[in-house]
Amino acid sequence: MLLPVLAVLVLAVLALLPSAAVATNYTVGDEKGWNPKVDYTAWVKKHKPFYKGDWLLFQYQNGRSDVVQVDEVGYDNCNKESAITSHNKGTSYAFQLKEAKDYFFICSYGYCYSGMKLAVTVKKGSASSSSSSSSSSDSDSDSSPTPASKSSSKSAAAVPLAAGRGVASFAAVVGAAAMLLRML
Repeated sequence: MLLPVLAVLVLAVLALLPSAAVATNYTVGDEKGWNPKVDYTAWVKKHKPFYKGDWLLFQYQNGRSDVVQVDEVGYDNCNKESAITSHNKGTSYAFQLKEAKDYFFICSYGYCYSGMKLAVTVKKGSASSSSSSSSSSDSDSDSSPTPASKSSSKSAAAVPLAAGRGVASFAAVVGAAAMLLRML
């Protein structure tokens, strides 16, 4: 008697919960990494759309490359003079896309002039675990979901509910579930 009631209760709670937000981790350049002679424009087209909360992982050779976040002018001119951030230690750098906007990255070791630069447009909203597996839409919809996984170059990481929406409704559902359990 108790097991069917609990099963229905669990299903009801799960149905009322908002989709868990999922951030996607992208390895820039896939298996080629952040290196010269990689077509980063094609890489962006392959993996877009990007959403607020996603991560870019730059993997490079220490001493041979760096990752410099610049504005659009710095990107167009391969100029690090107005760098927003710069990273050249170790062999990798993880960057979270925290805002819906355009992000620009270059390598300031001279490789930018041969294409070692990355421009990413980040959409509003966040990824959802209940999304489709691919998208080629260029629309800037606030509710477009992000695929949890499109290729081996990216992986999903759950974002805690406390970090976003749904906390109040989650608390209400948990309270209702507790009351139902007390009645049993």
